[in-house]
Amino acid sequence: MEILAVLLVIAVVVSMAVPVFRTVRYEIRNSQAKKAAKELAEAMRTYYQVSRGLGVKQTCFTPSSGGQGIVTATTCNSVAAEGIPYQNSNVTESNRADVNQLFACGYAPYKDFLRVPYEFCTCNLSGGGQSSSCQIDETTNPYVVVRGASGAGDKYTKDDYYIYVDGAMQVLESEE
Repeated sequence: MEILAVLLVIAVVVSMAVPVFRTVRYEIRNSQAKKAAKELAEAMRTYYQVSRGLGVKQTCFTPSSGGQGIVTATTCNSVAAEGIPYQNSNVTESNRADVNQLFACGYAPYKDFLRVPYEFCTCNLSGGGQSSSCQIDETTNPYVVVRGASGAGDKYTKDDYYIYVDGAMQVLESEE
């Protein structure tokens, strides 16, 4: 009887601990996603400055699902930092760099994105012409928008929850 009582106590403790561990795991993933979003935004800003206004294409990728080809570039095709800045009228989505160049050229460490179950979307730095995944509201022009993908936890995969990096390079999240 004493052994059964001990087993019952252990079962109760374990049943209460499992949801707590799961929540902690999701919070850790969420903080990793915030860190990765900030790194991606800083890499985009650095590339924008080095390329003198050319910037990175708007795209979305989920690194935890095999990267969806995001690290296909093994050679860095960085533009030279010489010459005059691009004029905004000359910059089109087709002449911007692919986001995989940020990883290939060392602007962003891809290892920080591995096993993070979130979708990262790079947005148009100059505003206007934002893809639907980058539209937050009329006053916010984000560098990066992050939404939970499968495995991020129920709280983070809701349609109305997202993380974003604003123009001041602050990592913010939507109101719950």
